[in-house]
Amino acid sequence: MVGFVMRRFLYMVPILCIVTLIIFLLMYFQPGNIVDKLCGLSCPKDRRVVLEKKYGLDQPWFVQYGKWISGVLPIAISAEPPYVQFKEPDFGWSPGRTMPAWQALVSENRWLYTLLLITVGMLFSWAIAVPIGIYSATHKYSAADHSFTFLGFLGLSIPNFILGLSFFWVMVGLLKVGNIDPFFQMGGFLNPECQGKPLTLYCGLNFLWHFMPAVLILTAANTAAIIRYMRGSLLDVLDMEYVQTARAKGLTERIVIYKHAVRNAINPLISMLGFWIPVMLEGALIIAWVFNLPQIERTFLEAIENRDNTVVMTGLFVFSIILLLGNLVADILLALSDPKIRYD
Repeated sequence: MVGFVMRRFLYMVPILCIVTLIIFLLMYFQPGNIVDKLCGLSCPKDRRVVLEKKYGLDQPWFVQYGKWISGVLPIAISAEPPYVQFKEPDFGWSPGRTMPAWQALVSENRWLYTLLLITVGMLFSWAIAVPIGIYSATHKYSAADHSFTFLGFLGLSIPNFILGLSFFWVMVGLLKVGNIDPFFQMGGFLNPECQGKPLTLYCGLNFLWHFMPAVLILTAANTAAIIRYMRGSLLDVLDMEYVQTARAKGLTERIVIYKHAVRNAINPLISMLGFWIPVMLEGALIIAWVFNLPQIERTFLEAIENRDNTVVMTGLFVFSIILLLGNLVADILLALSDPKIRYD
């Protein structure tokens, strides 16, 4: 297992280089650049030349990419001893935000909010969906199964932004909760009076007031999908011969279901863990816009609109690492859940 994990980490290096190169070329050959935003379309030609030279945009694409990727790598090679030195990764400068690209992406605890929202959302989805999927499979065609199936299809068919806007319409337009007490303000992760202040009971509860609706809306579609996957996978397993043999031996239904059937039925869901991570990132982007949340995804989308390529490349680098680590965790969990799977 240790050797497998080490090999996967080594594989990440060329994969990240290929992914970032493809994205860099796609952005490089698009018309326009960050100078169009900074200077405007009517910018004098000499001024444009100065800005392009200042930010290195006048150089060939392979030179620009080479400088960026060499700055990202935590290793510096020198012609004199010591030949190899470790350094802090440099993701470049953001002309649009006039700060380092990494700081522009993760400042104001954006990375923490993104990680917290995705992690809690993932845990909520699995904690709710897996038991419901098991119940639906073991009570096939019952009233509860039909109800969960209907809710599942409903959750899959309604986009996250519709749920978010509907939530705002109900809370602000109909209930007018902000008029009841300033505590119930909407948008962001905290009310203005709690931002930058030490954590108190009031601010902690206020954070939950802002945070939990975003989590529940983010998990709605994912929960519905996992319910369908879990139900279908368990129904397939329950028809297998070893399950019938376990019942014929006199094992209780609880042991047959939870010790034998569920353990095999959940394997396909674990293997899809890497798939759910980009889905959660996509949903978190929509939630960030609807709820006005300071997250990495929102900064990343703004950088795409402004053609701030260093921030875009940094964001894609971070998202790629999250996806690769998610696939690695899925493989490890799959090996732990199924004794037949071994990585030599």
